[in-house]
Amino acid sequence: MTILYYGLNCFRLQANGWSLLIDPFDDQAGLKLPRMQNDILLLSQAEGLAKKSGEKTMIISGPGEYEIQGCFVYGLPAAYNQTIYLIEAEGIKIVYLGLLQKEKLNEEQLEKLEEADILLVPIGGGQSLNSEQAASLVNDLEPRIVIPMHYQLPGLKLKLEGLEKFKKELGAKTEEVDKLKIAKKELPQEEIRLVVLKTSD
Repeated sequence: MTILYYGLNCFRLQANGWSLLIDPFDDQAGLKLPRMQNDILLLSQAEGLAKKSGEKTMIISGPGEYEIQGCFVYGLPAAYNQTIYLIEAEGIKIVYLGLLQKEKLNEEQLEKLEEADILLVPIGGGQSLNSEQAASLVNDLEPRIVIPMHYQLPGLKLKLEGLEKFKKELGAKTEEVDKLKIAKKELPQEEIRLVVLKTSD
């Protein structure tokens, strides 16, 4: 599986010949999203940018269970009409929290998400968790890999907290890569790894 990051809370997952795009942003954000075709478009807020999808794209924009080409997606309701997603593919469980604003999850959410291998977590404050709240949630879920999102980047018009604060809060071994290519057997077994993805063009 390959995970790419475009800034804010937008990711692209590729595996087994399919691609899944999560929460694309528009040009007003100050960042640029490349043109691309995807098999699945995942929106954590129902009023998301469905126009970014092509005709053949499956759009998922709310709670429920979905399957396409060996990719399983479970949507869990969260506050403010948002959806948290658990994505399972190639034996890897990825949790995408969207713009979660509440650092404590309820029992049902924790039970569904606690076996996460990879956690995509907002850290920049504003409309989402700040660094301290995000680190607390990481400790609750105990994923193997943490990938931060929704933080300050060059060119971004939104004012968010930077990455350094979260690194200090989490205190985990950090690596910075252009994209994360990972197989289930390569997941860390002992300690949490913090993986910072550079934004893709």
